[in-house]
Amino acid sequence: MADDMVPNTGPQLPDGDVIDPDLSERGPELGADETVEILPAGGPLKTVLHGLSLVEQAIGVLLLLVILVLVLIQVGQRYVPGTGLPATGELARLSMVFATFLMAGYLMAHDRHIAIHVVDYFLPVRVLGAVQLAGHLFVAVTCFALAYATWDLIASDRGQVTAAAELPLTFVYFIALLGMASTAIRALVTILVLDLPEMAGRRGKLA
Repeated sequence: MADDMVPNTGPQLPDGDVIDPDLSERGPELGADETVEILPAGGPLKTVLHGLSLVEQAIGVLLLLVILVLVLIQVGQRYVPGTGLPATGELARLSMVFATFLMAGYLMAHDRHIAIHVVDYFLPVRVLGAVQLAGHLFVAVTCFALAYATWDLIASDRGQVTAAAELPLTFVYFIALLGMASTAIRALVTILVLDLPEMAGRRGKLA
């Protein structure tokens, strides 16, 4: 009889707890993983950056497939007599490195880099904007410095190649240069589109 007096507010879990009936309505909100690309409000730069994101995404998917195929080939070689293909392991590792650098700018454009949002809960909006501005500025300066250092490596190349696949190291360095330059540019765009308008009391317009 005691159970009959409890109002049925929604479906129940196995342990008897009642599920909030509003969860079904808030499901998309709770489980949402919206990726809004940070872009200028308009102009040719918006088109160029969005096109660059699409290219980076396509290359990232392709590199993941290359890694999968090369690792499967490497595993299969263990059960096949012969010397095998020693370059498969090196190419798989290089593909992972290439994906890391080339996707860095894409992740910055979609605010998907790993971050610890501790100060977000107690700092005022404008102070938080200053913290975010400092962080993005640090990322931009660091990436520009790494891009310059990578360019110096390319300029001082002596024709070195990788051990197994014999890829020119200039090509490996060039991929890293592209990734650092893309990340630095995206960090500057984030500063101009989000951080500075937020500190001024108005939110930047996202694509």
